Amino acid sequence: MVQISDLWQFLLFLFPLLATMQLLKSQMPKFAALWGQLIVFMGSFIAVTNPPVYDFADFLNDNLAKIVGVALAWLAFAILRPGSDARKSRRHIRALRRDFVDQLSRHPTLSESEFESLTYHHVSQLSNSQDALARRWLLRWGVVLLNCSHVVWQLRDWESRSDPLSRVRDNCISLLRGVMSERGVQQKSLAATLEELQRICNSLARHHQPAARELAAIVWRLYCSLSQLEQAPPQGTLAS
Repeated sequence: MVQISDLWQFLLFLFPLLATMQLLKSQMPKFAALWGQLIVFMGSFIAVTNPPVYDFADFLNDNLAKIVGVALAWLAFAILRPGSDARKSRRHIRALRRDFVDQLSRHPTLSESEFESLTYHHVSQLSNSQDALARRWLLRWGVVLLNCSHVVWQLRDWESRSDPLSRVRDNCISLLRGVMSERGVQQKSLAATLEELQRICNSLARHHQPAARELAAIVWRLYCSLSQLEQAPPQGTLAS
């Protein structure tokens, strides 16, 4: 424990130390913030009391507590590192894909309006993001997935008294499974689904029942909306 009773002794001790730390801060710009914090933190070790207190044990305990507190805070920030824009963007993209996969299932957990609200929520969360690529992905493909979802719900809500046509509708919905995953569009599965949807649409269009031709129009809209996914970037990427 250093005891200084005169100001000039204090300045003589403090100035070289501050100058050295400032030079180290200038020489290592990468750690400039750390050196700045150390310079400020060093001041907490100076105990100015009047009258002077000579309880060394209390002084030692107090400063050890300060060191341990800062070390624990540093450790917490090292372990629980704040999420970057890239990680945040990919988290929202995976969530949107996961919700869209749910929309393509036979019994989705989210309604049409809930999925629409979540899509706009994901887009708004990245409105101030510095990750321009992810922001463009959400704006472009969020609209595409939303359009696909609307058509799927039109197909799901379509009703007919004809059991064969109802089975055709259910078959069209079952074809959608496997088109999308959390990593992206499954192009092979998408190509097979589009081919089968086109075949079903052509068959229904030649049917004599008006209900069949009405179903053909919905299947055609589903085909057109899903065909936009053929331009989606490869799995695991955000750009072609």
